[in-house]
Amino acid sequence: MIRLSLLALTLTSLLWTACQSDKPKFTSSSSQIQLVTDNNPRWVYENLRLYPVTADASLISENQSLAQLKTLAEGMHTPGFRLLEHKQFGKQEDNWFHALTVQNKSQDTILMLSGDVVKGGNQDRVIAHHEVIMPMTVRNIEVYCVETGRSTYYDPQASPAEKDIAAFKGYYNVASPSVRRAVHQSQNQQEVWNAVATVTKENDANSATSAYTALDAETESKKRRDAYFTHLKEAFTDRQDVVGMVAVAGGEVLGVDIFGSPELFRKEMGALLHGYIAESAAKTHAEVASEEQVRTAYNRVAKLSAVHAKATDGIGKFSWNGHWVHLFGQ
Repeated sequence: MIRLSLLALTLTSLLWTACQSDKPKFTSSSSQIQLVTDNNPRWVYENLRLYPVTADASLISENQSLAQLKTLAEGMHTPGFRLLEHKQFGKQEDNWFHALTVQNKSQDTILMLSGDVVKGGNQDRVIAHHEVIMPMTVRNIEVYCVETGRSTYYDPQASPAEKDIAAFKGYYNVASPSVRRAVHQSQNQQEVWNAVATVTKENDANSATSAYTALDAETESKKRRDAYFTHLKEAFTDRQDVVGMVAVAGGEVLGVDIFGSPELFRKEMGALLHGYIAESAAKTHAEVASEEQVRTAYNRVAKLSAVHAKATDGIGKFSWNGHWVHLFGQ
């Protein structure tokens, strides 16, 4: 009887193992990135706390090619690269404000993030989707308006030729998490305007054209935000392996941004930080987020580093040239 029981147990074990080997394997590189939850005063200012995400040497080596990408902020200063109002061929479209034309006559490859804000043209815009603009290409991209009160070229004194080109003259920053969320999840112009109205009102950034970029108006609120930025912009400069961060305001996780290389993150951090500060500096938070909350938010995004992992509500993944470039959640 004992022998029969042992035989049955052995067969059951073998069958279970065989069944397990038939299941598709979940390949993930999430072990190559890690959330750091140390208590470091350099990572905290008032109610905003940043948690760095680091990458191991293997991931940094695998993704060396991503260092060639220029950010949109760099692209706007690159000769031969420019953003223009949508160039029409034939009848003018009613929703002209939902598209821009990108000309890249340079030899550089430009990365545009969903949430990047550009100034100028006939109204300020936010980029709708992640894009990589290859050298010597011209293409149209989708955008949303972040300035409701203007629909003419920003410089009334410009020459007719300049107005006809309707070029954008400046990069601003990455929008706040609530605006990015409206762009990425709702994909609705009114929701984007609503998010812009909320964040500018909370930061006393009123303007005649209701522009998101009015956050740069010299106010007491801006002075406070500048203090946040001054303290936090150098938060991770003592480490060369940081590829992202989790931003927490009081008891709320504002968002997670993880890049495929340290170089990309270093170049994008300031622009991202600007949006996180706009979302947190105007609020008072009595609660403090637990480490479990932070890890849960991080894990939801980090799992997208798996080769076949798919984005779901609230989290996104952008890949290019065989590598994941940006994992994010708001």
